Amino acid sequence: MPIDIPRRTVDELVTLYTVEPDVRDIYTEGRSDKNFLQTHVIDFADNPLCTVYAVSDRVEIPDGVLIQAGIMVGARGRVQWLADQLAAHMPAHESAKLIADRDFASVGADDDSDIHGLIYTDYSSMEAYALNESTISKLLGAALGVPQHVSARKVLSAIQSTLVALFLIRLCLRESQTGVRIPQKTLTKWNIDKHSKDNVVAAFRASLHSLSADKRNGLTPEDLLSQYETYEEKVGSDVRNFANGHDISLAIILYLKLHCGHVFNSDVRRPFQSPKVLEVLLMSCIERRVILEEPLFKELTTWASCKGN
Repeated sequence: MPIDIPRRTVDELVTLYTVEPDVRDIYTEGRSDKNFLQTHVIDFADNPLCTVYAVSDRVEIPDGVLIQAGIMVGARGRVQWLADQLAAHMPAHESAKLIADRDFASVGADDDSDIHGLIYTDYSSMEAYALNESTISKLLGAALGVPQHVSARKVLSAIQSTLVALFLIRLCLRESQTGVRIPQKTLTKWNIDKHSKDNVVAAFRASLHSLSADKRNGLTPEDLLSQYETYEEKVGSDVRNFANGHDISLAIILYLKLHCGHVFNSDVRRPFQSPKVLEVLLMSCIERRVILEEPLFKELTTWASCKGN
């Protein structure tokens, strides 16, 4: 945590916003979202009283508080809890905007309640804003130098099925309440060109087998597949609503390794084989002219530029 940012209690924030009504604070789930909004909103808002924070850097919110409130533990839950607290203490405040990923709300599995000051991403995650031809073209050409025949359109088309499959697999594993996640080996060996339920069942099997039998809650891969197919019926045509943010860079890497793996051969580009590293590069390729067309960013930019009510 940055040493120059003191953590506040809710009461302290309420006092601050009451005494200083011109203050404009944005709270995000994590620091990568903070940096992204700093670049695309705060730096252009022309308001020195507007600041963006990762929620855990600014407010101490123990897990027990979330559990007591019936909110899922995690960064998203912390943002929701803080939004609810500020709304309860200051029902009509304009002092803070709290940004949470929409996550699995697109298939009805996550809460996206209307709370004053709380804004959900337009798509499933902040990273989903990168799923457009302009951004992917910049990544492929300027950053990675892929062959011209590997177009952004081809990549976007090819990775959609994988993104949706991994999104639903992650959801089903979360709902299993086993605490298990997709093994890294399964992710790195995912066949980007083969779209079948066999892949899905294999992922469930590998995930469950990473647990001892007594921790699987009696579940089988077939049980999880049945739940998967129920959620699959709710999937719409816009993949941005059904993509886990961290899977986007993974899917791009899987595609490039299969179709032009040589782009990672140089010492300079070899680190981009790591999804975490590529994700940073991918998000830096999003252009302001593109992002400012999105409803979330239009709302934030307008709000951040205003002082007072």
